[in-house]
Amino acid sequence: MSKRKVVALSLLWVLILIIQGYWLFESQRMTKASAAAREEQAAHGAQLYAQNCMLCHGPVGEGIIGPPLNREEFRAEGKTPIQAATIQDFLTKVIARGRPGFDHNTWEIEDGKIHSYTRMPTWSTADNGPLNEQQIRDLVTFLMYGNWQEPSKHAAAPEVARLTVTEYVQNQDTGQQEQRTRPVTAQDLDVKAAGLTDEENQRAKELFVKMNCIQCHTLGSYGGVVGPNLTRAGEWLPSLEFTERWITDPQSFEPWERMPSVWHGQGTPVDLTEVYRKEAEKFRSIMPPYKDALSQEEIRLLARFLMGLGDVDQRAAQEPNPAESAGNTGEQGQGQGGGSGSQGGGAGGGS
Repeated sequence: MSKRKVVALSLLWVLILIIQGYWLFESQRMTKASAAAREEQAAHGAQLYAQNCMLCHGPVGEGIIGPPLNREEFRAEGKTPIQAATIQDFLTKVIARGRPGFDHNTWEIEDGKIHSYTRMPTWSTADNGPLNEQQIRDLVTFLMYGNWQEPSKHAAAPEVARLTVTEYVQNQDTGQQEQRTRPVTAQDLDVKAAGLTDEENQRAKELFVKMNCIQCHTLGSYGGVVGPNLTRAGEWLPSLEFTERWITDPQSFEPWERMPSVWHGQGTPVDLTEVYRKEAEKFRSIMPPYKDALSQEEIRLLARFLMGLGDVDQRAAQEPNPAESAGNTGEQGQGQGGGSGSQGGGAGGGS
């Protein structure tokens, strides 16, 4: 074999090895780049979730007005590429187009599955929503791959304008009007609970301000935005007993012991324990306990106050009557949703 052929063959083999090495390392590089891009998308999606979704679906996706989103069926882990693509397409369409439903707060468990009947607004700019295609992709990436502990890091701080009152008073020396700002007091809270006397309403609002509930929860025109909006809490809180226990010590609840309560047509509540044991990760509420700061009488007063807020007459009409529905086992009643860790105002989501 001539020297020229040997050199040519050697160069050919070197070229083959270079190409093989390129594809080997390029594949690894692409995998790492794809993972890094996905991580960046999920991080941005967590911020979008905190800004737009946390209010209805909860800080860790546990479900409040909207249904839980922290669910195994929405995660990409353990799914085939076809299954992951199907989930991605479903979530993208739901977020972009919203879901029809009611303006009051309902989602239910039926046959072990979660069904939402609360209206969800459209989010895509194509449907007059605030999010573009890339933002929706980032949000879907977070739901499928992200860490549910991230959104709380981006939760909005209490708005100062809703925690203070601006007044104009006359300066005694100059006679001119001056602007002054003071903290919100119980007298500023423009809500009144049904079933309580005026004195009880006033005392409950004083406790609400004194215990700094106002820092996290909106009540009427004032309050924070970290926790649920409690202005109409009586429409979705499950029961007086539940509310008392929640105020006493939210940490005593297991992660799956969350609102909402759900009623079947026969007037019996659904046991959500097994559902949430499977669906929810073990996140505790961020709300502090008040068992050592308040007396039992004060806790009960606050619970009664919250249960009386909103259109409680409408709620009573929606709740099934066990006596009337004892023989009606084939119908499903209404579920009343609520939760902790996120604002409860606004339209809920569906899935």
